[in-house]
Amino acid sequence: MLFKQGDDKMVQSKPSQPEEVIGSSYDQNKFELLALSENSNLSKTQETCHAETIIVGGGVIGCAIAFELASRGREVLLVEQSEIASGASCAAAGMLAADSEDFAHPLMAKAAHESRELLHKHKEQISALTGMDLGLRRNGFITPFRSYGDLSKYKDRRNTTSGVQQLWWDRSTVQREALWLNRDTYGAYYRSLESEALPVSLTRAYARSAEMMGARILEGVQDVRLIVDKHGVQGIMTARGEVCCRHIIIAAGLQGEQLMHQVGGTLPSSPVKGEMLAVRFPTDQAGGRPDRTVYAEDVYIVPKANGEVWIGATSLPGRKDHSVSANSVQRLLGAASYWVPGIKEADFVRAWAGIRPSTPDGLPYIGKYEQIPGLYTAYGHFRNGILLSAITGRWIADMLEGKSAEEIGIEALSPDRMYRREVML
Repeated sequence: MLFKQGDDKMVQSKPSQPEEVIGSSYDQNKFELLALSENSNLSKTQETCHAETIIVGGGVIGCAIAFELASRGREVLLVEQSEIASGASCAAAGMLAADSEDFAHPLMAKAAHESRELLHKHKEQISALTGMDLGLRRNGFITPFRSYGDLSKYKDRRNTTSGVQQLWWDRSTVQREALWLNRDTYGAYYRSLESEALPVSLTRAYARSAEMMGARILEGVQDVRLIVDKHGVQGIMTARGEVCCRHIIIAAGLQGEQLMHQVGGTLPSSPVKGEMLAVRFPTDQAGGRPDRTVYAEDVYIVPKANGEVWIGATSLPGRKDHSVSANSVQRLLGAASYWVPGIKEADFVRAWAGIRPSTPDGLPYIGKYEQIPGLYTAYGHFRNGILLSAITGRWIADMLEGKSAEEIGIEALSPDRMYRREVML
C-alpha cells in the first residue's frame, strides 16, 4: 500500500467539472487498491515504497499514458495533486478536430489523425472493460462561410491541407443537411470523420481502465519533489512519503515547467486562458439544436452527449485566473447565434474557464529528457490535449520499451530541443 500514514484517507472526488459523467460507476468504486482502511492503526512515519514508473499529473495525458502502460503490463503509479481531470482536461471542449484544426507542423497533423482513430479503438476496449461511456461520438464537423471572400481567405491561411478528409457543401446542400444553420450561409466544408468526447468522462475512463489493469492511482498528493542523482531518476518525495522508481513521466500541464526546474531543466510553457459556456435547448426548441459540431473561424459550437451544447472559446495569453467575463459570454453567444439562430431561444446553463499550457514553438514536450536517465516529459499540448492523448500514451509507452524518438518519428517533439537550441546560441 502506498503512502501509508495513519491519518491519510482516500480523497473523494466531488467533481466541479462542467460536464456530466455518463454511465459511470467510477466515483463509487474508484481507487479501491489505494483506499486506506479507517480501522488500520498504521504508523504515522513516512514510508518508502516502490513503483516501476511514476506519472505525475492526472489530466487526460497522464491518464492516457497510465492506460497504455497498464495495457502492456507495466507497473504504474499515477499521482495527482488535486482530482483526476480537475485541470485543463475538465475545461476542454473535447473536440477531436484532426481535419478541422490547422496545424503549423506536419508531424502534429499526422499525429492528430492517428490519435483520433486510436481513441475510437480505445473506446471499445474501455467500454468492454469498465462499461463507462466516454461521450465519444463521430457526427462530423461543419466549417461554414458567410461569403466566397471568406472562403478564399480561409484557404489562403491554411497550413494543413494534405490528408484532410472533407466535402464541399454549397448553399442548397447546407440548407438540406443542416436545417438549423443560418439560411444565409454561403457554403461549408463537411468533415465526416471528426469526433468529440466528454473530456472528464474520457479522462476518468482512462484512469478507471488503467486501474482495472493494475495501475495504482492516488489523488490529493501535494508537494511532489523529484529525486534524482548522478545516475538519474530515483523517485519522488511528497508530504505523504517517498516512492522509489525507475521512470518518472511529467504530465502535469502548466506545473510541468516547475517540476522540471527542480532538476535544472528549462522547458518553458505559458498559460493561455480560454472561456466557454453551455446552453441547453428546451424540448419545444429541439429543431433548432445542432446535431453536428460547427467549427467556424470565430466560434465553435459542440452538441454533447449529455444534452448540452458547448460554445467556445476565447484565447487570452498570459491569463491564469478562472473568471469568465460578461463581455466574453456576450461575444461567444453573439457569434454562435449567428451560425445557429436557435441558440437565442436556448437556456443558458453555465460558463467556465480553463488554462491551457502553450510552448514557445507551439509543440508539446514529449519524450526522454536525455540529461537525466529515466525522466520523460509529456506536457505542453495547448489546445489539443484531448485529441493527442491516445497517441501521446502510445509514444511514451514505446519509449519505455526502448524505442527512440527517431524510430518513432517524433524528434521534433523532444524536450531536449530546447537544450540543443541553447547550446547553438
